Amino acid sequence: DFTEYYDLRQVPERDTGYDGRRVWRFIHQKICFQRELDLRENGWKRDYNRLISGMHAAVDCQIIADIGASDYGLTEYHRRLRDEPGSIENLYFAYMLTLCALRECRERLCKCNYLGDGAEIRPVMEALTGSLLLNCGPVQRAAQSSRQHALQPNAMIWKMRLRTRDLLRVMNCVQCNLCRLHGKVLAMGLASAMQVLLGKGGQGDNPLLLTRVQLGALGATAAKLGVACEIVETFRQADEERAAAEAAA
Repeated sequence: DFTEYYDLRQVPERDTGYDGRRVWRFIHQKICFQRELDLRENGWKRDYNRLISGMHAAVDCQIIADIGASDYGLTEYHRRLRDEPGSIENLYFAYMLTLCALRECRERLCKCNYLGDGAEIRPVMEALTGSLLLNCGPVQRAAQSSRQHALQPNAMIWKMRLRTRDLLRVMNCVQCNLCRLHGKVLAMGLASAMQVLLGKGGQGDNPLLLTRVQLGALGATAAKLGVACEIVETFRQADEERAAAEAAA
């Protein structure tokens, strides 16, 4: 048995030096939708592309976090995030959708026995699913908007599902084991969020149908995206402080 097992707490994502540009180029050019994106009725295509962009931004956040808020780190922040059209906005969009999906899964999360550890874990899940962030209006509007787009008469949600399967397969092309692991978690987490929120016809599927692996990936992805948003704010502040210092000099 050559299967490798990882504890995400023991092997967190980091900058391994792996160059994933070819994989990302394939994802953006072949898996993301390319045609008729400007049409009003194709909001569902734009939503899918925004999720992929948010996933990419989360990976970039971890890379610049490892570099630190040095001159080089801020240069990379500019190149990868600040000056990349829609990158930061799409990161927040992906984060909001995963939070909405977690809220939909609250019954599953709060009633699970957790292999005998339910008494210890359920209070944590109740606090998570009952938090103000998951239940605030602006966050929930992200899911409402995506559902409206998916319910358009010409929306073909099945194409999103097929492309998401391709996304998961493409992760096998990543040659770095750690990068492949965290890439698959992100891809599966976003796929699980779309399954819960949109389902097959735009109205969402029963969250109880998610497997334990899918539910775990959803939770891990929400955590990753949340950390990425914190990294963005840290670098945004450092960037503003440097700009102010240069202006005063």
